Amino acid sequence: MAQPTPSEVTPLNPKDDEKTQTWSAYTYQVLMVGMGFLADAYDLFVIDMVMSILHRLHPGGMGANDKSMVASATLVGAIIGQVSFGLLGDWIGRRWTFMATCVLIIMGAVLSGCVTWGGPVALVTQLALCRFCLGVGVGGEYPLAATIAAEGASFGSRGRLIAAIFSMQGWGMLLSCLFVLLFLQIGMPLEYIWRAVLILGAVPSFAVIFLRSKMEESRLFTEAQQQRVAASGKEERPPLSVHFRQSCKYIQKFWRPMIGTTMTWLLLDVTFYGAGSFKHRISTTIMGPAHGDTARDEVWHEAVFATICCCFAIPGYLLSVAFIDKIGRYNLQLWGFLAMAANFFLVGYLSGIDLSRSWQWTLVLCFGLTFLFSNFGPNATTFVLPVEVYPTLIRATCHGISAAAGKIGAVIGVAAFSPCEAAFGLPTVLAGCGLVALSGAVFTFYFTSDKVVDLRVLDEAVSGEAANA
Repeated sequence: MAQPTPSEVTPLNPKDDEKTQTWSAYTYQVLMVGMGFLADAYDLFVIDMVMSILHRLHPGGMGANDKSMVASATLVGAIIGQVSFGLLGDWIGRRWTFMATCVLIIMGAVLSGCVTWGGPVALVTQLALCRFCLGVGVGGEYPLAATIAAEGASFGSRGRLIAAIFSMQGWGMLLSCLFVLLFLQIGMPLEYIWRAVLILGAVPSFAVIFLRSKMEESRLFTEAQQQRVAASGKEERPPLSVHFRQSCKYIQKFWRPMIGTTMTWLLLDVTFYGAGSFKHRISTTIMGPAHGDTARDEVWHEAVFATICCCFAIPGYLLSVAFIDKIGRYNLQLWGFLAMAANFFLVGYLSGIDLSRSWQWTLVLCFGLTFLFSNFGPNATTFVLPVEVYPTLIRATCHGISAAAGKIGAVIGVAAFSPCEAAFGLPTVLAGCGLVALSGAVFTFYFTSDKVVDLRVLDEAVSGEAANA
């Protein structure tokens, strides 16, 4: 029997599904699952200001290559974590793997704040290794958090719940800026600030690790494993190598949505991380240099600009939660990409001409709108879609692959931003981001479905393939 695609599966009527989750259960799940995601975003985005502080404290000890190595270490670790924990989540279950990501994040964050200058191993190398460890944990959160949320939600509330969990990323970004501003305001030395903000990244994961230890496997996952056992006639869990081969056979039958979920996420993160990881450089070009004589003044200036960007981003997350079911995943992603492209083109054009001081705030507005429309658009939908179009047996694996494609795009964006800016100038780079966003809209148009299916119906449609996997 041919493998049905998600578009061929008829969704259940939400009225026939489980009762909509109560507010208390909804809030508990957002906090239990999303708190780790808050830590992920905090840890991923705080490094930009940490590197800015280190450069001012030790201008001779932090070259451009060192900054790129530290910034990329977390992303490379995230790629490994997304793929490996996605596969492990489908193999041994969501609970233990979800706890393991907490441990890695806590270790990586605490150790990052304890690195030292002048030892046998350079501080940059120490920091890169710690950030790599943290990145593996951060990466593992993506497929596991999305999968657990999807499998624990009713049909009618699934989109809002996953989007709400993803919106915790915005609060993590904001906290990374506010802590820097707070410590500057109270007079903490810069040498202590960068260590403190790195160590604080462990707090959210530490707060939820106990709750995760009490978590049970979802009913969908348990039923899928029972169906696998019934089809194979073997009660024990298959070896990882066998599970990997089985997963590959399933994934081949979902090649079309796989192109859609991987390429749109990759193209989004080229712009999202490329521009986001270098906000301080963009702020200098758009708003001018910091007005102050000390390193603290310069760091304050950059943290304020990052906070402004977060204030544009957070409404985007909240709008996605409110409208993802009304607008639809497809429309939200397509028009989000187009709005991002328009704002990148506008910022690129205006930043290349001489503007008065009052008009420079127009640039800040347009640049901030790129964050708003990425979050009220593809940044939310690329996280939601991979857990809605794949069956339970490969859900975490496919989400991990899709997320890893996004982080590959992030590595490309972070690595390419500086040399492209040096070679072509910031206006051209921003226009290039607009072209990348347009490419995301094209992939959305051809490879993203606008149908939302019930996960149980999707599992039933593919369960007959288990015996042949």
